[in-house]
Amino acid sequence: MDCDTTGVEPDFALVKFKKLAGGGYFKIVNESVKPALTALGYSETQVREMLTHILGTLHLEVPLPKGVKGAQPGQTFAQWLRSKGLSEDDLKTVSDSLRSVFEVGFAFNAWSLGDETLTRLGIDPAKAKADTGFSLLRTLGLTDAQIGSLNQTICGTQTIEGAPHMKDEHLPVFDCANTCGKSGVRFIAPEGHIRMMAAAQPFISGAISKTINLPNEATTDDIAACYRLSWELGLKANALYRDGCKLSQPLSNKSDSKIDTVDLDDEVDELGESDAKAEVATAVADVAATIAAGGEKKSTKPVVEEKITQIVHRPMRRRLPDTRESITHKFNVAGHEGYLTVGLYEDDKPGELFITMAKEGSTIGGLMDSLGTATSVALQYGVPVESLVNKFTHQRFEPAGMTTNKDIPIAKSLVDYIFRWMGMEFIPGYREANSPKRAGDTNSAPTDRVSRRAAKLAASDRRVQDDGEPVTGSVLTSSVMVTERVQTQGMTAQTTQAATLSVALDSVSDAPPCDVCGTITVRSGTCHKCLNCGNSMGCS
Repeated sequence: MDCDTTGVEPDFALVKFKKLAGGGYFKIVNESVKPALTALGYSETQVREMLTHILGTLHLEVPLPKGVKGAQPGQTFAQWLRSKGLSEDDLKTVSDSLRSVFEVGFAFNAWSLGDETLTRLGIDPAKAKADTGFSLLRTLGLTDAQIGSLNQTICGTQTIEGAPHMKDEHLPVFDCANTCGKSGVRFIAPEGHIRMMAAAQPFISGAISKTINLPNEATTDDIAACYRLSWELGLKANALYRDGCKLSQPLSNKSDSKIDTVDLDDEVDELGESDAKAEVATAVADVAATIAAGGEKKSTKPVVEEKITQIVHRPMRRRLPDTRESITHKFNVAGHEGYLTVGLYEDDKPGELFITMAKEGSTIGGLMDSLGTATSVALQYGVPVESLVNKFTHQRFEPAGMTTNKDIPIAKSLVDYIFRWMGMEFIPGYREANSPKRAGDTNSAPTDRVSRRAAKLAASDRRVQDDGEPVTGSVLTSSVMVTERVQTQGMTAQTTQAATLSVALDSVSDAPPCDVCGTITVRSGTCHKCLNCGNSMGCS
């Protein structure tokens, strides 16, 4: 597109380096500097000198720094390299790579020069390539300070600050999002980025995709101030980035390498290495003195032994026996029929769940089969059924709607129905708390499976007479007849209630969802009532 930036985004730096995915860097130079200098009234000679200050000479025919060992008076850098054994082809290879390198030292790496050149210079190519800190210029005798001086002359300062003929009032024209080069100090403040976006925000319906750059020295207070200013100016988005906050970033304005321009012996020992060395030396001296005295010397410092205990938590799976009891439940949710088969442990607690849909091969059938497998594994690893019921009930998605289960008249989804049924079947008190409250329902018998098992065991104990003899067959027959008569009456009452429920559910076409549980309500007078939780939506 023949442009250096896009939109209201200022340039990252006048000279920046993009890290390539396959390794290495790509040098990007702002091409707007030259026409900008010309538009500001600088002559062609002045512009050329300014660009040389930014980009460097980009050739090796430059004077050598002072103090180079073995250098002749007036000798150039290229001549000195020839005297060290580099050929003209080697110098041409280095010169061609100067336009795309961070620093001059990068052009003298082990890969660009080749194995033949390194061997000719007396350097082992394999060791040079294996050493990440290898520098040919250091090997040839240059110090880090001399390499830094050559780098500034050949590759430039990468900033227009300090350039010859540059006027101070023109410096803001060339400010970038970050400081330029190693010696640059000017950059656009984060507030400038924010105000730039605020000027364009009223004309844009959405948010602005623009990064607000902060220097590496930015603090948390600076970031908080940027967010507050963005809020005050009505911005819809704010993307902050502090320079160097990531381990690797695509754009850089300076090299990651550090020039050793200080004496290593005078550096501050931040890691306490000198203290550790002194402590070891003292301990060795004590041992030597003890041995020389011919006896044992007690140490004045107590020896502390630290025992580290690592606790490894491993889940234990409780599998069901090969022959196990199970219950099967048929369901119908909005016309989608299926069967739930729950395998039971010896204590009637669930240990596995199989979900079989009537339409095999369907997407719903596959998903339900996967859900059943996941639930089975969770139950066998000790996940309480209460936790599964709490997590999966009231999940809302299609298919959803009316069911044939009087305790769960409306299901929000298949998952909601399955786990609400499991809660009513295996959690004591869940059915009483979540099933619809209907008038005339005075059944006080235990409804969950755990309670029914306890009642069944108690009933089996009552079937033994006081003298230990079993109940006679006539008594059992009478009990069965009475039970059948009671069940018949109960079925008649349930049929009447089901018919009433069907009439009520036919009038839910315009009914709103319950504001408590979300189930579709039914009309009750001039208001609506929830059959799931019993909540009233008004006057009923």
